[in-house]
Amino acid sequence: MAKSSTTRRLIAASAAATALCLGVTGCSRPINGTPIASGSPAADTVAGLPVSDGPSGLKPGADPAELPVEGGTDGDVDRLAVDTVADVQQYWRQAYPKTFDKGRFRPVSRLVSYDSGGQGGRLCGRNTSGMVNAFYCPEQDTIAWDRGRLLPELRNTFGPMAPVTVLAHEMGHAVQHRAGLLDGDTPPLVVEQQADCLTGSFFRHVAEGSAEHIRVSTGDGLNSVLGVLSYIRDAPGETGFADPSAHGSAFDRISAFQYGFNDGPKRCTEMTASSVLERTTQFRFWKKAQESDLPIDEDSIERVERSLRRVFADTGVAPPRISIERGACQDGTSTEPATYCAETNTVSLDRKRLEEMATPPRGGDEPSGYGDFAAYAQVASRYVLAVQRAAGLRLTGDAAGLRTACLVGAWSGLLVEDPIGRRNPVGKLRLAPGDIDEGVAALLDENGLIAADVRGEQVSAGFARVEAFRLGFRQGITPCASEYHS
Repeated sequence: MAKSSTTRRLIAASAAATALCLGVTGCSRPINGTPIASGSPAADTVAGLPVSDGPSGLKPGADPAELPVEGGTDGDVDRLAVDTVADVQQYWRQAYPKTFDKGRFRPVSRLVSYDSGGQGGRLCGRNTSGMVNAFYCPEQDTIAWDRGRLLPELRNTFGPMAPVTVLAHEMGHAVQHRAGLLDGDTPPLVVEQQADCLTGSFFRHVAEGSAEHIRVSTGDGLNSVLGVLSYIRDAPGETGFADPSAHGSAFDRISAFQYGFNDGPKRCTEMTASSVLERTTQFRFWKKAQESDLPIDEDSIERVERSLRRVFADTGVAPPRISIERGACQDGTSTEPATYCAETNTVSLDRKRLEEMATPPRGGDEPSGYGDFAAYAQVASRYVLAVQRAAGLRLTGDAAGLRTACLVGAWSGLLVEDPIGRRNPVGKLRLAPGDIDEGVAALLDENGLIAADVRGEQVSAGFARVEAFRLGFRQGITPCASEYHS
């Protein structure tokens, strides 16, 4: 199915135009072909919930919430905002006492709707004219949103889950202040990551069908949520851990959201400066060469191939040959922009399609690519099918697609200059800031290969695709087969 320009624009908005470059050496681990059933996630679920692509947004027939809102209107945007706040507060009435042992949850004191394109007024010490934002103001215990531009634009681009995501995040800040989770020394990145985690715990409540006004599907609906988190993220390579405006990379934000969705709000309370610093991909450019993309040419493809051989050298795989000539397998099968043929142990590339994917996102309505890492991750996804074949694992089905995403994540995690988990970096290829976000953008594309089986059939839930990639990135090769077995 051809990709629509809307989908391409949505995903491209969250991709980063950064590069792969050169560095030092290390070692890798074997993939275990013996499945471990206990605790393994089912490939066709999202954190234990069935994958569904039903409607997301306001539930039909639900009575509008009645909350006092300064400046509120009868419009659709304010209706969605008020119903969202009502559902989030109802969730925290249930979850807050169980999570924090601090008594009842107290609703926010004040809700304000304003139009950033209007004359404006003073709110929490700021003029709302031109303030395209949604925020929690602790001094006045107020949640405010721009109904004129911000929420409508997010809704029109990402769907109704976008305003819900933003407002649930701001309510997360209100919860932090009520629960005493913050002090003057809490780094801004920790504050924002924790709010993303609390947002994830609320969305689990919604996905289970427990909210009065809001519903979300675990397929397209959560894909939209992850798209919003990817879109509203820090510029790669320009924001450090302690930057006062830091929110995190797309990968960081989605990781925090998934912690809350999978494990509940208790997991969010465990976030500390040290734990966030240990896992963040929010690092600055360490070399000027990182600011330019790696081209799609024979030399670069050879570098990527050498990197893949190094990372998976200890798995026992017979390295597949990578051909820059486009081709199909003997049975006629081909997957663009890269194809793995098991019978010849060959990866064939469609260089033109890879170049299109490697084009940095331009913004606007015209289709564009995601960046160089997104393109080379497609190549890696076909290479790791050979790794799975050598381990005697099936190459078809959702489990194969999730293993593929996990192994591509493992490869990626070993290309960071200071890998997570104190692993040694492998080979000379290195990731630049923003490369992982390019991979996230490609994972959220409905036609990508990073989480696809040998036939190019991708796992349907973007949440599960990113989660599998994240597992490999953080923990390496070993869990990819044990967690995703067929």
